[in-house]
Amino acid sequence: MNGWLAGKCVAIEGDSPAIVSAFEAAGATLVEDEADIWVHVAPPTATKPAHELTHTEWRASMDAGLDRRFLGAKDFAASCRARGQGGAVLFVGAPEQALGADQAAAAGALGNLTKTLGVEWARDGIRVNSILTHETGDTLGYIAAYIASDYAAYVTGAVMGITLDD
Repeated sequence: MNGWLAGKCVAIEGDSPAIVSAFEAAGATLVEDEADIWVHVAPPTATKPAHELTHTEWRASMDAGLDRRFLGAKDFAASCRARGQGGAVLFVGAPEQALGADQAAAAGALGNLTKTLGVEWARDGIRVNSILTHETGDTLGYIAAYIASDYAAYVTGAVMGITLDD
């Protein structure tokens, strides 16, 4: 895996030591802005039965699981276009069936958003993909690094579920 992302600048929003480690091992430089790759890792959230959710909690889940991701990707894409360069967006989070109804709705919408942006932004050389999983270990990091690398240059609009057996 060494060198897959050599010369690439990566901005990672959210917490995933495995993804950070894999990107660094692949030769990427972690940056805060002017990135070639933007990765958004959703924070873990509490699960609550649908009948107990308040409107405020529902909206907070939509904001964290969908709205912020869209707005972050939109800003990243605008930056890529302004530089006249392509890029890669990668969303990482829990699968839609994994948590409460609010999380399921956000993850389902994220899948559709990923597919739509993947097609729409392909003409600008910007790839958009999602990994939906509970996994947090090295395998997640390696898959994320691969999907963001030039080895997966023709992969866009993909929503991948990862389940590992122990």
